[in-house]
Amino acid sequence: MLLPTCLDLLLNTMLVKPALLHFKFDEFAYLPTEVDNAVESEVQTDCNGNEWMLVLFPGGQSDSNEGWVSLYINYLGGANNDSLDTAYSLDIKDANGTVYDNEDDDQLLEAGNNTWGYHDYLERAEIVDPNNNILKDGALCIDLTIQVKPSLRDDLYGYNHRLTDKMRQLLESGERSDATFIVGDETFKVHSCIIHNNAPVLANQLNQNAQNPDNVIEGILPEVFRLVLMFVYTEFCPSWEEINVHAKELIDAANRYELIELKVDVENVLVRERIMNRENVSDWILFADAHSCALLKEYALSYFLLHSTEILKSEHSKRLRESGEVLSEIIMLMADGDGGITVTELRKQLGKRDLDVDGSKETLAARLEIAKRQRTDG
Repeated sequence: MLLPTCLDLLLNTMLVKPALLHFKFDEFAYLPTEVDNAVESEVQTDCNGNEWMLVLFPGGQSDSNEGWVSLYINYLGGANNDSLDTAYSLDIKDANGTVYDNEDDDQLLEAGNNTWGYHDYLERAEIVDPNNNILKDGALCIDLTIQVKPSLRDDLYGYNHRLTDKMRQLLESGERSDATFIVGDETFKVHSCIIHNNAPVLANQLNQNAQNPDNVIEGILPEVFRLVLMFVYTEFCPSWEEINVHAKELIDAANRYELIELKVDVENVLVRERIMNRENVSDWILFADAHSCALLKEYALSYFLLHSTEILKSEHSKRLRESGEVLSEIIMLMADGDGGITVTELRKQLGKRDLDVDGSKETLAARLEIAKRQRTDG
């Protein structure tokens, strides 16, 4: 089990710090059950300086079903934040530490308002039933996990894009094209000078024209290849909707064609959109590790450690438990607690030196250390 002090140390090094807050409503069974009668929790401050409170309606509200409890998250404000774009999770655990009920969502929470919640959160009879073992010494305990979504360009290392409509139109029209790629049953007309300049590895396919006169590319979906070409022409990152469907295929393609800018952008979007949950985090850890996605792995490990007890008990962690190398890394993080400099900071410092920002976190740290030593020696 991860000690709180270790967890705090790890999360303090994370790109976007998830905050785990514990709220308690004492003597729940004796709280007034009149409809629309609100009971406020104590105010808690997260690790980012934001203040939070839960508002409970033990007897529900006028629009609740009879016998149901209502619950709302109240963001009271923070340093220079009138509103926060968040991903949150509300957990009720039984006395054994097992999650009895979980609700999670993404919401824009405004300071000072009961902005988001549930008028039918849980049945009161279910909470007070001793067979469910929910109340602890008579108290209803609720964990709130809050992660604030950063601005993709302001808080994450990324590349500045100069999207030009003319370049997009050139690709889509195929005007004055001098080469083609065939992917599946689709043909893509391209301009070899652009491919050679912006995607040299992909251009090697054109250079092998004698052996492959039709420039047939295998192992990639046409719709993914189209997104890759759009990036090559415009430096325009695919939309969240496109990444949500093809994230892993895009990262595969970025590695295959050494399009590091595309890979970094896809990672940034996945982290900003808070894709992790208890069911998928183990697979994402293994994928990020295998594909040297340092930022994605950092985020996935942080989420895993925050919910490690529940995840390790589930079937979703089976593949992770079978991966000795990754599991050893997780155990070391749990023991040491200090993740060191963040991937974003590593990439920023390497980017300032015009050095490669691809690779695992360990590779990035080693590359930066060598650069610092060379500067000192020089």
